[in-house]
Amino acid sequence: MEVYEVFRRSGHKQPFEHCGTVTAPDSEMAMLMAKECYLRRKEGQYLWVTRRSEIHSWSDEALPEPAADKSYRFAHAYRDVVQKRELARRRAGHP
Repeated sequence: MEVYEVFRRSGHKQPFEHCGTVTAPDSEMAMLMAKECYLRRKEGQYLWVTRRSEIHSWSDEALPEPAADKSYRFAHAYRDVVQKRELARRRAGHP
């Protein structure tokens, strides 16, 4: 028996929300049980059912650092742009 996490959405423009779990021997039975438990009173129209073991997460402390410096997206990054450009030219060997 495996634990399956169930996500439900009430309409096509609504986000999926976690609504609970079911324990089942396989994914087909998990889907059937999820429908019976979480859509019985027409609380939603769509379901996602996935094995708990297939969900991967990180804690805030373990999130990786950004791969690239994207400070150019913010206004404060444009301070001293003239000095930065001159420094880049000197490093590249241009006068």
